[in-house]
Amino acid sequence: MTRSRLRILIALLALLPASFLISSDLGAQSPEELERRWKKKQESSFLKAVKWERSLDSAVERARRDNLPIVAYFTRSYAP
Repeated sequence: MTRSRLRILIALLALLPASFLISSDLGAQSPEELERRWKKKQESSFLKAVKWERSLDSAVERARRDNLPIVAYFTRSYAP
């Protein structure tokens, strides 16, 4: 293993505990707070820039019809 790959691996391993702290903090939020964050995310200009399909079937149909790639956007900032 080269030194640069080893450094990347060490950096990723160092971030691992932080990811557990962040994800456990989300579970402590109330359903109302999660709903508020979801609504706020839906109003973002990023999501309004294009028409997003909400199911894989409709995305595949539209991609075939319009010769478009499928781009998936996953987030958990508002999910319980």
